[in-house]
Amino acid sequence: MEPSGTIVVGGGIVGLAIAHALAHRGQRVTVVEGKQIGERAAAGVAAGMLAPSSEADLTDPRLTHLALASHEAYPAWTATLERESGVETGYDATGTLLVALHRDHLALIEHLEAFQRERGLHAERLTGRQAREEEPYLAPGIAGALRMPDAQVDPRHLLRALTVALERAGAVLLEGTQVTAVAPGVDGGYAVATEREGVASTLHATQVVVAAGAWSRQIASPIAGLPLLPLPLRPVKGQILRLRGERLVRHVVRTPDVYIVPRADGELVVGASMEEQGFDERPTAGGVYDLLREARRVLPGIAELELTECGVGFRPALRDHLPAIGNVDGAGLFVASGHFRNGVELAPITAWLLADLMCDGRLDALLEPFSPGRFIAKDVAR
Repeated sequence: MEPSGTIVVGGGIVGLAIAHALAHRGQRVTVVEGKQIGERAAAGVAAGMLAPSSEADLTDPRLTHLALASHEAYPAWTATLERESGVETGYDATGTLLVALHRDHLALIEHLEAFQRERGLHAERLTGRQAREEEPYLAPGIAGALRMPDAQVDPRHLLRALTVALERAGAVLLEGTQVTAVAPGVDGGYAVATEREGVASTLHATQVVVAAGAWSRQIASPIAGLPLLPLPLRPVKGQILRLRGERLVRHVVRTPDVYIVPRADGELVVGASMEEQGFDERPTAGGVYDLLREARRVLPGIAELELTECGVGFRPALRDHLPAIGNVDGAGLFVASGHFRNGVELAPITAWLLADLMCDGRLDALLEPFSPGRFIAKDVAR
């Protein structure tokens, strides 16, 4: 069969964002998702913090540059999605308060403030009293805070907005369809083997993007016994809580041990654990306890809220904790995975720059450090 169009493997935030960017460039796009769209995506349980400022000192500077570019793109991107879909994304630029619970934490605040200013990033130092004037429900006796111009989005709303926008753009969304293998097609392009409810079939495409998050390694190559993408990719389990009740804070509130993200509808998201437990889907009593303990230290009133959900997600992590974004085989096979804790934050810039590469052959300098070639020999996949 003559191949045509592009197949995106994976219906999470990154995969849908790539599909949306390609559809905007006039490409015929099919998204193939093994479950329901967004069901097993890390973004489905994520808090949705867009925090290149407050996390700048914690990451590789190359990743910080990519995150800042994505952060700048977010307002226009979400506005476009809301216009195309009619779905609110929950984008909110109120900002982040990084709170020092005691004097030992002040050194971290001072270090991050200096780091931000050296790089031209905005940060405002607050005393404990000033922080409590901004957020009266913060714990008495906090030592200080740093306010940064971060933002947030509701990933579940964002998934819905992307889905509706893609459907209205004419993209094909195949849910409950597992991709089992990708191989060179007889007539060029790629043959994508799928299975749905026990029935096997083959799709054909000129280009394929693997954006299946922590599951990206589970797709087989034409070489028996080998994964299509021999990336050192692993799932990192994260437990996250959702609570509901009186709105206690306006800002995203962070300490070195926990983050608390308020939603406009009264929901409060608390996260997140970092566990090397494979694909263990169980919320645990210990995980819930640890998160609530740390959240209560900075926001005591959280103890009175209703606990409505204990969720688990799997961050796709590579050895260096940087994403792999780019071409795999020198032809039409691409990957966008390994975003670790930054999938929601990096979605628009990943999508736009990868679409530029796929459609125009233009590799932006921002993407060069994230080439999958740092892990994959050129002759492995083809």
